[in-house]
Amino acid sequence: MSRLIALIGPTAVGKTDISIELAKRLEAEIVGCDSMQVYRRLNRLTTQPTAEQRAAVAHHLIDCVEPTDNFSVGHYREQALAAIGDIYRRGKSALLVGGTGLYLRAIRRGLCEAPPEDPSVRARLEAHAREQGSAALHERLRDVDAAAAAKIHPHDARRIVRALEVYEVTGQPLSRLWRWEQGEVMPMTVIALDRPRAQLHERINRRVVQMIDDPAVLTEVREVAAPPLSRTAAQVHGLRYLQPYLRRETTKEHTIMVWQQQVRQYARRQLIWFRAEPNVRWVMLEGDEPAETTVERILELFDGVPTRRARR
Repeated sequence: MSRLIALIGPTAVGKTDISIELAKRLEAEIVGCDSMQVYRRLNRLTTQPTAEQRAAVAHHLIDCVEPTDNFSVGHYREQALAAIGDIYRRGKSALLVGGTGLYLRAIRRGLCEAPPEDPSVRARLEAHAREQGSAALHERLRDVDAAAAAKIHPHDARRIVRALEVYEVTGQPLSRLWRWEQGEVMPMTVIALDRPRAQLHERINRRVVQMIDDPAVLTEVREVAAPPLSRTAAQVHGLRYLQPYLRRETTKEHTIMVWQQQVRQYARRQLIWFRAEPNVRWVMLEGDEPAETTVERILELFDGVPTRRARR
């Protein structure tokens, strides 16, 4: 097992408790790998580790960006590599934890040499997406860059806009600039968690109901509604549904239904992404297995791994 380990998996699979126990056993520090958990003032809505969990294990790239600020994958890679380097210098291992496949890939294989954002081009494309829908933009992307369109979901407006922006600015398809397929750059042990589909969906559905019934979550949504959210922070799951719900523009039942559906679809896309990653070791979770038991199963996948003995 390398000194850099990643624990990945879809939303609601149960990564947080397992990551805390695994980090303790490996004497590692956790580096977030989640595009939503970077935001401050959205701790409950993005299911960030609790204060108690952060006190038990040092965390990086969690609760560190204002929701009014854009935070790109380039920003993430720069800050995550700096955190990993600092952890190494102190003689410890780093444990990447999260569900954002693009962040994981950026650490493993680097980033493509794409041009910087062009504000005028991007604003025009974003307006088109709002007026005609992301599916229409996806059709246009398919015409100019079929390889990128095949990897980007038709509802992922942000990535569709970026791919078209790159094409308009450079005249080259974004897929031609991708270098990720050249192979792994940074040695990394990657462990992916999964559950039987019905069980994962039940956990997602239950989490959504718990959130809409949690006054702290509703307070977070109210408090971030006043200043304009950044484009990336606006993608936080639930915001688009809770804000109209709090304005009494829709019912609780409808809000729960569409929110649950969105998160289930997102979990499916996460799993598709992770299954396309090379050299991943999968661990299937069942029921309410204790985190300590899961970690024992994870460590059995590797021989000769130095760990701190579990307390009995």
